[in-house]
Amino acid sequence: MEKEYYKQPYHEPESQVPNPSFSEIMKDFFFAPFKWNARSTRKEFWISYAVQVVISIIIGTIELLAILPYSSIDTNDTEWNELVSSITITFIIINIILSILLLWLKFNLLGAAIRRLHDTNHEGWWILLYLVPFGWIFIIYFIILPTVEEPVRWGNYLFTK
Repeated sequence: MEKEYYKQPYHEPESQVPNPSFSEIMKDFFFAPFKWNARSTRKEFWISYAVQVVISIIIGTIELLAILPYSSIDTNDTEWNELVSSITITFIIINIILSILLLWLKFNLLGAAIRRLHDTNHEGWWILLYLVPFGWIFIIYFIILPTVEEPVRWGNYLFTK
């Protein structure tokens, strides 16, 4: 005979971590790269990271397609001079715009990573571990950690303001 008080339904504890929508994540990612005094959920960081990777691949493909017409020339002295003189202003402008966009994406990802470190109750300065050999392993570990559901000193999530 089983005792009835052992058969209680399991209720998962309520989480205080907000669940941002995709549009909120993209708005924060693209328009708040330098707002570092905030927090970022795991979902927000990894979606931002995935979008940044996809856009970087697209930018790399466009740059590769832009340089392909110039890659079939043999690079001896006379043809090298012709190659340099044949690069058009359009090619240069496209590369400048794409480079600025790529740099903007990297700043956005840096901001998201710092906000993610804040969400795990670590200072944003830990991001400098990327400059140390194998320091990226610690950064990945910190980014994977779950959200600290207690008040931290870095404020709220950007999309909740």
